[in-house]
Amino acid sequence: MEKKIKASGMRKIIADNMSRSWLTSPRVAYTLSVDMTHALALLGRLNECMEDKSKKVTLNHLLMKVCAQAISEYELFNSSYEDDEITIHDQVNIGLAVALDEGLIVPNIKDVAGKDIYTVAAETNDAVFRTRNSQITMDDITGGTFTITNLGMMGIESFSPVINQPEVAILGVTKMKDTPVVEEGEIKIRPLMNLNLVADHRVIDGAYAAKFFRRVKELMETMEF
Repeated sequence: MEKKIKASGMRKIIADNMSRSWLTSPRVAYTLSVDMTHALALLGRLNECMEDKSKKVTLNHLLMKVCAQAISEYELFNSSYEDDEITIHDQVNIGLAVALDEGLIVPNIKDVAGKDIYTVAAETNDAVFRTRNSQITMDDITGGTFTITNLGMMGIESFSPVINQPEVAILGVTKMKDTPVVEEGEIKIRPLMNLNLVADHRVIDGAYAAKFFRRVKELMETMEF
């Protein structure tokens, strides 16, 4: 017997936003594999002897800082398009998608490029906690300029997320896997992870997206804090 479920207020808003995004942005998806050896070691160093759990740094926080750095170099990724005009925003405000039983909410952290990694971690951890406990504010969920959504912990290896309007790009994060790679003629096992970038082709051309994405990969494999 078929079952009908009345859409909640949140689900209606999500449905409207996703439909609008799908009809608004001509999307192009890009995928890059990142060697996470450096990032995992960096996380270990950043959290070594960390007593304040509210400032614990995770992969999401590293990605936020890395993306903020790359966006600072490729400013079109920090823009929006409306009325035949591209607006490049003065702050990199990065949203992190948080899954709730009733839907998805994306709080964003303001001026990620101008904050150190521990401040980003603390503010993000706080925003996620408040989102999950129905304490989020309008300021938390407005003003975002770039979004990260992570399904890696659920085992997803590739996906193409929908752009969070009025932003022009979103980054999907997937499962990390130990993978054999050839280095200088020898087979070695490396922790590899696919990153999936979806960009609005009205603003972001393929070559520009590729340069930005290559920079994200480079920073993930070398950046220090």
